[in-house]
Amino acid sequence: MTARGAAGIAVAVIGILLACAALISLPGAGTATTSCLTASGTTPDEEAHSGPGPVGIWSADQIANAAVIVTVGQRMQFPARGWVIAVAAAMQESSLINTPSGDRDSVGLFQQRPSQGWGTPEQLRDPHYAASRFYTKLLTTPGWHSMPLARAAQHVQRSGYPQAYAKWEPDAVRVIAAVTAAHHRCAALAIAAAPAARNPDGSWPQQQCSIRPDPTTGAGCITPRLYHLVQQAAAAGFPPPGCYRVDDHGEHPTGQACDWMMTGGREASGLQKAHGDAMAAWVVANADRLGIRYVIWFRMIWTPDDGWHPYNNPYGGNDPSGWHTNHVHISVR
Repeated sequence: MTARGAAGIAVAVIGILLACAALISLPGAGTATTSCLTASGTTPDEEAHSGPGPVGIWSADQIANAAVIVTVGQRMQFPARGWVIAVAAAMQESSLINTPSGDRDSVGLFQQRPSQGWGTPEQLRDPHYAASRFYTKLLTTPGWHSMPLARAAQHVQRSGYPQAYAKWEPDAVRVIAAVTAAHHRCAALAIAAAPAARNPDGSWPQQQCSIRPDPTTGAGCITPRLYHLVQQAAAAGFPPPGCYRVDDHGEHPTGQACDWMMTGGREASGLQKAHGDAMAAWVVANADRLGIRYVIWFRMIWTPDDGWHPYNNPYGGNDPSGWHTNHVHISVR
């Protein structure tokens, strides 16, 4: 992975790590938002409430320590290349385990030694402190962001095995991608949508396809409730959708559905998949406010009565569009 490739990870996470960290202190935050940092799951709504879990050979506890390293790097305004160097160094030194001791007087994630001025044993057992000391030392390395990972890490760590850090670069990149994707889903849950208009008795009013033309396609029409969803999704940071289209089924022709593309057409993966997961999490969390009828994403469909369950693709082809693996479909009442 090149410095340019690693730096691309940062695009999806600026502001997200801090937003997620703040969730547990938001007024009214309950178990749903808090658990997104600690639980694990498989379906989109379960994943939306999950934190980073096992990745390859790395356990959930090890990934949690990597998340601390990334968070500290972001707070210190390091680019993603710095996170990769730091996580790879900790993989080599401690296997991402916050060890209370090690060789000689080495302590913590980076096996830093109090006798060499890194800090007290108590300080070095704090992953936040240990990571900040690593990054501070890295800053003293001229050109660290463009040099080979092992050379940059060795300037900080002064290891007897200076080339050993290099082998962890691919794993560090994968772990960071998983950490930032989980935080992306988590951050989405912190953004509450403004409620759509209801009748005085709480029911949903019947609406005509009265907004002409559909502002997302320039053709046809959409209902005010769908337009409200489009506006709220934009405020939450999601990309513009396409809504009205001529069809012989579904809610697109009646102005009650939109598709939010996550790719240019191919199946989503990596951060694109994470963006789709985040949107699915956000709309389900706000379904009652927005009058959501159903959501389809990545071979799964969500309804208010049944939650997430497998989607049987009754109308689409056997391709990313048919299985909704490149876009999030949302229909409103």
